[in-house]
Amino acid sequence: MNFKMVHENYNVQDLDNSVNFYAKALGLSEKRRKTAPDSSFILAYLGNDTSDFELELIWLADHVGKYDLGMRNFTLCFMLMILLLIMSFMKK
Repeated sequence: MNFKMVHENYNVQDLDNSVNFYAKALGLSEKRRKTAPDSSFILAYLGNDTSDFELELIWLADHVGKYDLGMRNFTLCFMLMILLLIMSFMKK
């Protein structure tokens, strides 16, 4: 099956500090930002000019303290390139 990686997500305690870290460490820049209407979360999408792949950073207003990597708060997203083939495969 042919897939394209779209983004990976990390929950962060300090969004601006994290954006600055990835800018300095990896040269990523913020491509867009989405804030929930009730301000309960903010999504920041980082990327570069080399790839369409994005790093999604999520800040949650109700999360207190540091994140424990053992909590498994991350997502890996793929874009399906041949959706019909996969759908037919799943029907079998």
